[in-house]
Amino acid sequence: MYLIIVGLGGIGRSLVRIATEDKDDVVVIDEDEKRCKEIAEKYDVLTIVGDATEKSTLEEANAQRANALIATTSDDADNLMMALTAKELGTKNTIAIVNQEEHVEMFKKANVSMLENPDMTVARHLYLSAKRPKIKDFIMIGRGKAEIFEVIVAENSRAAGKELSQLNIKKGIVVAIERNSDIILPTGDAIIEAGDLVTIFAKTKEVDAISSIFTREKIF
Repeated sequence: MYLIIVGLGGIGRSLVRIATEDKDDVVVIDEDEKRCKEIAEKYDVLTIVGDATEKSTLEEANAQRANALIATTSDDADNLMMALTAKELGTKNTIAIVNQEEHVEMFKKANVSMLENPDMTVARHLYLSAKRPKIKDFIMIGRGKAEIFEVIVAENSRAAGKELSQLNIKKGIVVAIERNSDIILPTGDAIIEAGDLVTIFAKTKEVDAISSIFTREKIF
């Protein structure tokens, strides 16, 4: 994939690392010459010191042949301008950080893919990780109304040793079971074992009740 990353803040630098590890062709644009030099010394990327809201800068980055442009700056107006200009030049996919909630509709109308308020997303993730330590990982979807989450089955839980159908999970869906590095696509007769990593989809308000089936000890 040919990828243009704009902005070398924390998110931008992390994106560069991920993309280069995946062997993508990466062009990085930032107005700070020092940042560009540092990233070029660390990763095999082409760097451009410039303003990505200017068409000439994106043309220099060959936006016309890029598979995607990701705008990660702290300025929503700049991110939108970069995305729209890249689209005009022929970039196949444009993604942007949206820092202010009131700007979300503007990006939707422009048909630009986005990540809303990353600072709040991280803060919410940290808070819920502290509040629900037995949930190993989760993804919020539907603007926080539902989650896909993972739990490890406790040895003395109600789920251990039971068939999935016996657990009577009516308000969630067990999506996958990971056991000894193998992925099991569950059916009703699948037996849950202690130590399994279970992936579940449910509305957020049901997460605590469903996770307790797999993590809470049996009452004898």
